Amino acid sequence: MLRNLLFSLLLAFVSQSAFSQSKLLSEEELKDAIVYHDIDKALKKSGEVYILDLSSKGLEKLPKAVSRFRNLQTLILTDNQLTEFPPLLARLKKLQTLYIDSNNIENLFLETSDPRSFNNLEYLYIGFNPIKSIPDNIKNIDLTLISLSGCKYLDLDKAFTPLAGIESLAELDLSYLNLDTIPWEVANLYDLTVLNLSANPSMEWDTSLHFLSQSKSLEELILQHNKLSEISAQLSKFKNLQSLDLSYNEQLSLNEVFSVTKNIKQLSSLYLSHCNIKNIPESIGDQVQLNDLFLDNNKIRIIPSSFGKLENLETLNLSHNEITDLPDEFGNLQSLETLVLSHNPLENFPRNLENLTDLRYLELPKNSLDKETKKSIKKMFNKEVEIIYIK
Repeated sequence: MLRNLLFSLLLAFVSQSAFSQSKLLSEEELKDAIVYHDIDKALKKSGEVYILDLSSKGLEKLPKAVSRFRNLQTLILTDNQLTEFPPLLARLKKLQTLYIDSNNIENLFLETSDPRSFNNLEYLYIGFNPIKSIPDNIKNIDLTLISLSGCKYLDLDKAFTPLAGIESLAELDLSYLNLDTIPWEVANLYDLTVLNLSANPSMEWDTSLHFLSQSKSLEELILQHNKLSEISAQLSKFKNLQSLDLSYNEQLSLNEVFSVTKNIKQLSSLYLSHCNIKNIPESIGDQVQLNDLFLDNNKIRIIPSSFGKLENLETLNLSHNEITDLPDEFGNLQSLETLVLSHNPLENFPRNLENLTDLRYLELPKNSLDKETKKSIKKMFNKEVEIIYIK
């Protein structure tokens, strides 16, 4: 009997150890996980809570009960009244993503004395807090992403030195910081692939981008809300820049933009949404390297025939414009897989678009196209093409 009891205890111990060491949910599995908003309801199934959203709850302190969610991977504390970085967060051994932005935190205290603390933390959003400095021990956390967006009280002369010590850092959000130049430490982040410099309209772009072009790892640059009228030719010096987001720059000259982007040979994605664009110049045809082009939410009426030269284009978003007709040359976009044309007064759909044999998703306006046109569109494409009509 004693032998059976010892065996049962050993089995329980092994089971508990295996459970405590269970793997994190994958990104796909997290998408299907329940998002809990009520901590009391979540506590009833504490072992099944992977995502807890306590945003906009008026919290001044983090409830101690949060430490009971041993499998918690995503914690959202956005828009509360927290005045300190809660020490108990270090107890959440599986915490992977933390949103603690838009609070009243001045001191970013990170308890890293226990090597298991923040062992799985990858994504840290601390923007729009009155944080003044970044602690040196942040380098002890293998962060992949950190957002400092809107932390306007940061001592910019000292804040970036600790960040340079995070060897795993791949994404950095420096938007809404009123930066004048790029801190030199940013260019020394050897694995940095994504940099967000949105809403820094006082930036000296030529000098900053010249310095930043020394980075060999940067693949995506986000420059939204910067009141740009043109872009620096220094961008053509970036060795691996694949994605450029210029959305929400309403003074942009597309001729100036295209004269630079055509020389960024590795550029595959270009975002020009919400740029108050009325006319697309013929020079759009020079952007032959593009795979993805976003021109949605503008005032475009006419699509130039040179669009047909973009034979590598896979995704094209022209929604929320004033387009009534498409040129026949659209039939030359042989690589196109996704075409979004909703929220346009579109009346005609060229017959030769049936040549788009790679097309898999087509989004069209519902009200402006008549029934006969819709029938012909349906006949154009096989069942593999998903056709969606939007009011």
